[in-house]
Amino acid sequence: MIQGGRRGSWGTTSDARVRSTSDLRRAVTYVVYGELAFLFFTAVSVALHPGFVLKWDEGGMSNYGLHIKTAVPYTLALVLLSVYSRRAALLYADGDGRSRRLSVMLSIYSAVVLSVMVSTYFYSLNNTLKDIHFTFGTLLVVVVGVSSLWMYQLWPPTISVRLLLVVQLCGDVMALLTVVSGLHILFAAEMLSNVGFASLVVRTGRRVAAEDDETDSLCPMTT
Repeated sequence: MIQGGRRGSWGTTSDARVRSTSDLRRAVTYVVYGELAFLFFTAVSVALHPGFVLKWDEGGMSNYGLHIKTAVPYTLALVLLSVYSRRAALLYADGDGRSRRLSVMLSIYSAVVLSVMVSTYFYSLNNTLKDIHFTFGTLLVVVVGVSSLWMYQLWPPTISVRLLLVVQLCGDVMALLTVVSGLHILFAAEMLSNVGFASLVVRTGRRVAAEDDETDSLCPMTT
């Protein structure tokens, strides 16, 4: 009976670990899905009306939320990015301290992205709504920048990770310069920041899942 009880305990713990590692991998997949959806529907928006952003005096993605022709792909781009980020966050919520911080980061990111999207539809009505929209946009820059720096320092950086951080921070700097100066490079800034940030999230998620796998292999019978 004692021996049988131990087998049951080991089996339950092992199953829990498998589920945990599987969840961590699925969280990375959700981040990738969200990013691919964002890039695809952004490309659809640009294809439908390239003149909004592909010009010298370019605007930002928000232009696509103001026009019926592009409102649907614009909405899908940001909704899917937000939803998949939130789904990934839920899978990290029951992990260790680092995973929980990753969950909080993705939850905040998801909420701010959704807020930027909703405020887009109304910001052209008056200056107050415009200020609210710009506030959410600035908050997104801050959240992505701080989160990228946090993820960067979790492990010794490689050359590729340094490059990803540079890409992301360049996007943030370009966005802020657009706000405070006469430069109009917002769309390029948004794309650079998004790609750099998403790549860092995927890298972080993969490392977390790999370390979880390594822990399981070292301690297969921990009760």
